[in-house]
Amino acid sequence: MRRPRLTARPAKGRPPGPRKIPAPPALRRGRLAGGLGALALSAGLLAAPATAAHAESAYQPGPADFDDCPQLPPGVLPALWHCLAITVVGGRMTLGSLEQELTQPVQITVAMGPKDRKLTLLEGGIKSDPIPVNPLPLPVDLLGMTVEVRQAGPIVPAPILPASIPLKIKVNQLLVGGNCYIGSDAEPIAVKPNLGELALGSIGGVPVITTRITDDTFAVPAVTTCGLLGNPAINLIAGLPSAAGKNSATMDVAIRVKNYRLGVITGPYARDNAIG
Repeated sequence: MRRPRLTARPAKGRPPGPRKIPAPPALRRGRLAGGLGALALSAGLLAAPATAAHAESAYQPGPADFDDCPQLPPGVLPALWHCLAITVVGGRMTLGSLEQELTQPVQITVAMGPKDRKLTLLEGGIKSDPIPVNPLPLPVDLLGMTVEVRQAGPIVPAPILPASIPLKIKVNQLLVGGNCYIGSDAEPIAVKPNLGELALGSIGGVPVITTRITDDTFAVPAVTTCGLLGNPAINLIAGLPSAAGKNSATMDVAIRVKNYRLGVITGPYARDNAIG
């Protein structure tokens, strides 16, 4: 799909371009027989190497970006709280032997502000539409396999972006049942975003803060919820469990900001945080 057009605005008093900031702290292919033949075929195609260019979604900013903003707790000042609508607009995750392009937007919604004199994060959730497995010039769609990105445990707060984003990947395929996940609430895929650059830009004329986040330090556990046949099949084909340092995530992100009293303030928020 065509990548959304990002138009960066140069900050006054310095050359155009994004501002650098420091980073915050922070399936092996197999051949299966019998009733798993279709699963092996589809997963074998999943594990094929991805192209060099990252896939991109058709994300367009809109009011729905803030639908999952959480309700504030009693006693806090709404003017000091912001809802961050963080949308992964493209990228790739490598989990063991599996390389998956992110061709649908992944939405991460959090609210941050002071409570009891501490920076506090409220979770609005992490979700995506079903993402087809790596698009190839083969009739993979006939096998009906998709994946979805879901939240798996508490998100760790930090300025601009969370310090840790816990994920699990839901695998949708008839042969593995309706509760098949890579990662879990007990053992999440814990992505710790490393920020290279932040810039104030626009998509469709709507201001967004753009950045790319990367991480290659997380581990991926073996699957345990995909059935007596699905568990060994997926673990074999995907090379799971996969130790820290053998997996990676690269995600292009667009961020919009809404103040709980003032409304959408992405541009002013960027300027207040020296993002040009």
